[in-house]
Amino acid sequence: MLLNKLQTANEILNNLITLTKKDIESIKEAKHEEIFNNIKIKENLTIKFQNTKNEIDNILSNRNKPLEEIFTPEEEKEFENFKNLLNEFNNQHKLFSKLSFSVTNFYNTLLNKIKGNKQITYEKENISNSQLKIKA
Repeated sequence: MLLNKLQTANEILNNLITLTKKDIESIKEAKHEEIFNNIKIKENLTIKFQNTKNEIDNILSNRNKPLEEIFTPEEEKEFENFKNLLNEFNNQHKLFSKLSFSVTNFYNTLLNKIKGNKQITYEKENISNSQLKIKA
């Protein structure tokens, strides 16, 4: 039972890692629509992962054994894989977050330069009075 849950968790983590790597490449290529399309998929995978992790926690807490005896050799191998995948996902997600923040910061800085000191409201406004000049 535990082995099956660990394998499921690892499969979910692999999917999250794959999507996050795709999102990193998409953000580098300014393919923002692809990133937005992956949001719901990643949210669903995250919910599945949380549920599976809770099931793993329940199985482990119901085993009344010393820590050294809690896993079978197969479970221990799969748990090591789980830890490695979780670490890889964490690293990939950090990179994606940094890139996302950089893009957001770039666009906000650009908008501030265009609009001057006026507050940015993201509403439709006529920017003819801004510092932006169009040359033909």
